[in-house]
Amino acid sequence: MSNVNLGSTPLIGKINKIGMVLAAIGAVGLGATFALNGQQRFFADYLLGFWYFAGISVTMMFFSALQFLARAGWSSAIRRIAENFTGMVPFMAIALIPIVVNMLSHGSIYEWSHHEAANDPILQKKAAYLNPTAFMIRMGVYCLFWFGMFRFVIGNSIKQDASATDITPTRKNWKRAAPWVLVYALSITFASFDLLMSLEPHWFSTIWGVYTFAGHFVGALAVVTIMTVALYNNGHLRDYITAEHFHDLGKLMFAFSVFWAYIAFSQYFIIWYANLPEETIYFATRTTHGWEFFGIALVLMHFIVPFMVLLRQDVKRKTNVLVAASIIILISHYIDLTWIIMPAVGHHILKIEGVLFGWQELTGWLFFAGLFMILAARNYQKRNAVAINDPLIYEATEYYS
Repeated sequence: MSNVNLGSTPLIGKINKIGMVLAAIGAVGLGATFALNGQQRFFADYLLGFWYFAGISVTMMFFSALQFLARAGWSSAIRRIAENFTGMVPFMAIALIPIVVNMLSHGSIYEWSHHEAANDPILQKKAAYLNPTAFMIRMGVYCLFWFGMFRFVIGNSIKQDASATDITPTRKNWKRAAPWVLVYALSITFASFDLLMSLEPHWFSTIWGVYTFAGHFVGALAVVTIMTVALYNNGHLRDYITAEHFHDLGKLMFAFSVFWAYIAFSQYFIIWYANLPEETIYFATRTTHGWEFFGIALVLMHFIVPFMVLLRQDVKRKTNVLVAASIIILISHYIDLTWIIMPAVGHHILKIEGVLFGWQELTGWLFFAGLFMILAARNYQKRNAVAINDPLIYEATEYYS
């Protein structure tokens, strides 16, 4: 079998170096944004970068738990690739501190935290949920849930590497993956309510949790696909990864790109058809003053292009096509979160009638992209790149059509 300890390989070293460069550029950029444009835009860009990579990191744990829940053998060869990208999870509480500090400060990007909210009849009715104390408690609960999921699901997966005969860690995950999947579903839903939807507290959507999940999940699949291809093309894990794994990753990206489009259209169509002012305000802001071009880009890059590129069966086995599709999906996920966050901050907080988008909106993404890559490289240095003693690993190594 090929080497599965890849911490000293050039590929992992390159990922670590690129991560350090990106984090440094992002940190300098965030500082410049604060100095030149003020705290509101700084925190909006910080939130954009944080939730992009925090959502993907947490969703990587869901991907792992889902494989244990289904007792999937094919994915045992690539499951650890996803698990090694969960490095942000133990530090989630620290990363949330700036957002909490902003929420408590004057000029917060969260309108409901302003003193003037006490005079708003709509926000008064939501005050039991949208208040600083409840917000901080919920953030703490989410971090505890995610850390618990990290320690149990990812922890048991790693413990299994120590023994090829005692499969107790894997049995624990088989038995208890279901409640952790439920924990993920509830926590990612309510976290997206608190961090994103509450930026526009007069508006609400009952499909919001599924919408944000779909974006994070297809983004996580794209990251796993790029890393799987990178490892394979650099001569690693060739005894574990087959053409069928690339095919299945392509099918998953195709399916969940369509799923995201279905959920996004359902949200838009229901709001458009009902035509209620308290609901249409969200899309009214995002279909004027230049933001409509971001919406068009989402339709093209988050649905039409991945759909057309990944539709044919044979292309799902071509690694260059998979990487191209993955990059398009990751860019579209960034556009999606930008379209969610920046119109709310620009229109409601900074009172800007137009597109609030520039180099500043890349700074938070670059900073957290760097951290994401550094922590992933650290995990590859500490762990195997494959769950070598998983009791179903033979199914992956013999996975042929």
